[in-house]
Amino acid sequence: MSGAESRAELSDKDLVESVLQDLRAAAEKWEALVAEAENTTYSVDLGDVRAVANADGRLLELTLHPCVVSDYTHGELADRLNLVFAALREEAQSDFAARYGAGSL
Repeated sequence: MSGAESRAELSDKDLVESVLQDLRAAAEKWEALVAEAENTTYSVDLGDVRAVANADGRLLELTLHPCVVSDYTHGELADRLNLVFAALREEAQSDFAARYGAGSL
């Protein structure tokens, strides 16, 4: 008997309870997915620049070697940071493809 057929035989109170139970189960699954996403981080370490971001794209940590701020020009620093951010993006995209399939991008 399918879910719709079995629900047809339930009283209104039982039907409401059944729907609420389904909603609770769906909410618990969603909460688990959100918790997993909050705990997923991506990191890149180029030696002179290290960055960590979470699955939402929030930069959690950025560490620069002292030589970066004293020896690099503004353009060199921008290029280095862009390289780090591109590497973080590639890591996140690879993880997403591995979890959800390459066609999901």
